[in-house]
Amino acid sequence: PIIIVLDESGSMVGERNHAAKALALALAWIARQQKRWCALIAYSGDSGERILPLPLGKWDEVALMNWLEAFIGQGSDLDVPVREMPKFYESLKAPKGKTDLIFLTDAACNISGKLAKIFIDWKRSVQAKLITLVIDSEPEDLAKISDEVHRIRSVDVSEYGVERILSL
Repeated sequence: PIIIVLDESGSMVGERNHAAKALALALAWIARQQKRWCALIAYSGDSGERILPLPLGKWDEVALMNWLEAFIGQGSDLDVPVREMPKFYESLKAPKGKTDLIFLTDAACNISGKLAKIFIDWKRSVQAKLITLVIDSEPEDLAKISDEVHRIRSVDVSEYGVERILSL
């Protein structure tokens, strides 16, 4: 599986959000071409999340367009995807096996040692590899839980981190 997790806090409004959604759609298309199950997750702090599974051969294009058009736009509490990812993963009914997990955010993050251990143990149990792209900010504690972390100036194919995830 490929699971793309986008920050939809207020600071991501406009061009950042549009570019992030374009990248998410490109990754979903790559997953489809590789015959891999995919899911898109958007979050904005504890104000809710939007989760869209894209199972092989069963994409709901209307739901995909609705997911791409929507924007939560609240605060960002970056421990939300870290804290909630095991629950999201379970609710998605993602197929077991090698999972590429992509986080895309512009927020700094503070993750407790306990939460980091829980998340890393979960990643190991589901064979997930986390690649994090941080837009114009420092990765801080995301570096502790990520297998790869890339600081990027913008969501642009000229950025190595973007190029890297497009090569999955």
